[in-house]
Amino acid sequence: MKNRYRVEIYDENKANDLTIYSEQGVDKEYLTELVFSNMRKFDGNIRAYVYDNLKKKKTTALIINRESLPPKTELTNLLA
Repeated sequence: MKNRYRVEIYDENKANDLTIYSEQGVDKEYLTELVFSNMRKFDGNIRAYVYDNLKKKKTTALIINRESLPPKTELTNLLA
């Protein structure tokens, strides 16, 4: 089924939302990769959900508290 899974990623104000469609299932690891690769687009806490359009229910959820992550400059220093 085309576009069976819908991934929604948004922050607290929901103005910077991102929706991605997938034909294959999205597991927790791939959802985490999607969130962290798009982290700079969001402000505040981030919520990500995977919806199964066939079964009409959420299959995976990820909630990231932005305050628990180190600042961007510290992440850059860790990678250098």
